[in-house]
Amino acid sequence: MRIRKLAVLWNAEKAGALDCARAVAEAAEKLGAETVLTNAHPVPADFLSGADACCVIGGDGTILGAVESAAANGVPIFGVNRGKLGYLANYSEEDLPRCVEDVFAGRCRKVAHRLLECRLAADAPGTRRLALNDVVVKAWENFKMTALRVDSRTHGYINTYHSDGLILTTSTGSTAYSLGAGGPLIHSDADVFALSPICPHTLSNRTLVLPADMEIEIRNETPGVPVGISVDGRTPLSGENAFPIAMRMSDAQLDILQPEGLSEFDILRKKLRWI
Repeated sequence: MRIRKLAVLWNAEKAGALDCARAVAEAAEKLGAETVLTNAHPVPADFLSGADACCVIGGDGTILGAVESAAANGVPIFGVNRGKLGYLANYSEEDLPRCVEDVFAGRCRKVAHRLLECRLAADAPGTRRLALNDVVVKAWENFKMTALRVDSRTHGYINTYHSDGLILTTSTGSTAYSLGAGGPLIHSDADVFALSPICPHTLSNRTLVLPADMEIEIRNETPGVPVGISVDGRTPLSGENAFPIAMRMSDAQLDILQPEGLSEFDILRKKLRWI
């Protein structure tokens, strides 16, 4: 992979992120690349146009802000962690500038991550909302409970969940909100997605792991309860005129660059503090 243009996205709320961004840009320019920098979140639609790679300085939330643009432009991402957990950001500040040199020299591993695709009933034709981690459908008011009906287009009625809401997660996102709601850890090579109810009224309502080729629809059976939809933690969208919501695994993917020799189990042991 030849990098002629490197985009650098940095999180202004993270201490030291600007200094890291400048160090990355300096290292890339010494290697002959053009660099462009921004701290906009999510990134402007055209920021990654023409870029060969994107370095994200922050945490996982900063990476999520670049997902749709990176997937649309086919731009791989590598992250320098300035956040808390940094499950997706596998380089540290101490790795600079060596990690930039490694990426430019191809001394890294490209890992493809499938994305979840969400379409609201009111969306214009062709609209697709992409999530690397999850899509959350949840009561707008914390003290309200929803009744959300889920159907499969190929398998019929699944269930009506009386709960605080639902989390639809990719295998990548299984380490995020879904895990906190009692969902399983899913290896990113598993071509599946999962549906987890949030605090279900019926204790036997547990996470369903569904095949990637299944498309589901979600309907709000409690129209008097305002519902919000959040895609990868972005600003919630109103549920008014949103239902039915169609959900499926997308044909789009995001490539994330990580150090050679670093396995998913290495990341789990380190980030989830198994060791």
